[in-house]
Amino acid sequence: MKCAKAAWTLYGREPTTTRLHVLVRALTCPFAPLLERFPAQGAALDVGCGHGLLINLLARDPAHAGLKLCGIDHDAAKIEQARRCAPAGVEFSTRALGEFPGQAFDAVSVVDVLYTVRREAWNEILAGCFRVLRPGGRLILKEVVDRPRWKYWAIMAQETFSVTVFGITKGERPHFESPADYCRAVEQAGFILLDAQPLRSATWISHYLVVAQKPTSVHT
Repeated sequence: MKCAKAAWTLYGREPTTTRLHVLVRALTCPFAPLLERFPAQGAALDVGCGHGLLINLLARDPAHAGLKLCGIDHDAAKIEQARRCAPAGVEFSTRALGEFPGQAFDAVSVVDVLYTVRREAWNEILAGCFRVLRPGGRLILKEVVDRPRWKYWAIMAQETFSVTVFGITKGERPHFESPADYCRAVEQAGFILLDAQPLRSATWISHYLVVAQKPTSVHT
């Protein structure tokens, strides 16, 4: 509820549709445990940031005052809204992941992105995250999984409308995979798995968190 109140306030000058969108997002996505996984200092990148809610929440969290924040998304309209709601020093852009230099970040987050792209594209995205992370850097991945089945069909209906009917979320037809699929993809990209667990939610959505680390001996 704290994140929901913050979201409603942060986007107070945006159109009502945007405010409602980020409010629902804050109510249905467990942001609090995601924020806890970011380092207190360094640099962090959110890939597929949308309206920038995760980054804007981090920017106002005293526990992460020493963290330089950046969010990227291919939706220029959402990036403009994210910028208007961001404090000084926070960067939002439509830059592609491949445009960033290697070893530029201490943490990279990918939150509810992989379900909107083809499975074949996962390797490229995760490899890009691996490349821009410094050795020892952290990947924070949160996705919706396909169990239990009743929750799967509920969220599938919601996201189908968001992506294919209303166009709220830009991407391909949504697909939700098993926890094992997400963990396997992360490990195949070269990461060391640190934690993988479901996140509690009072909604119909089955959230799953994967936290992984780039090996400290890797040089890119």
